[in-house]
Amino acid sequence: FLLWKQIMAISQIELNQQLKTAGVGINASELHGFLSGLICGGIKDQSWQPLLYQLTHDNHAYPTALLAQVSELYQQISVELANVKSFVFELGLTGNESVFARADSLSEWANHFLLGLGLAQPHLEQEKGEIGEAVQDLHEICQLGYDEDDDEEEMSEALEEIIEYVRTIVALFYIRFNQTSNTVKPRLH
Repeated sequence: FLLWKQIMAISQIELNQQLKTAGVGINASELHGFLSGLICGGIKDQSWQPLLYQLTHDNHAYPTALLAQVSELYQQISVELANVKSFVFELGLTGNESVFARADSLSEWANHFLLGLGLAQPHLEQEKGEIGEAVQDLHEICQLGYDEDDDEEEMSEALEEIIEYVRTIVALFYIRFNQTSNTVKPRLH
């Protein structure tokens, strides 16, 4: 598991550099959150790419090599989320160097997850019950704050609990919007 986290950290550093070089306005953590939100919201076709271009790159396509890497990430997230029974999905957080950087990364991830989820599920704010509560909780997580003089060990423990809670919320959204999307009648325009 530790080796997996090290590999992910290296690939996120590379992805951050590629995004920056291409002039894309998000980082790897935000990208992971956005793609995860789209997938959890039920997007199963290639419509995620125009949404990605529109919201992160002024409607311009990504360079071919970067798009290939992002497409691979999209597929990886899809596979991890679909494996609900063993739920191997991990939040693509950056900032392993400090608890403060990880807290910032979690906030960015949650914000972009909500953006992707909201695009896939435009009436998300009308949801009640568990889903409505989970949306509200994610809004609060987007506003995570801390003081530089906070106890790092306590903050680290709290952050790990929040990350596990977000993973649970992600599973909830995935199950809710991917099971029902198979039975929903097509919309007539």
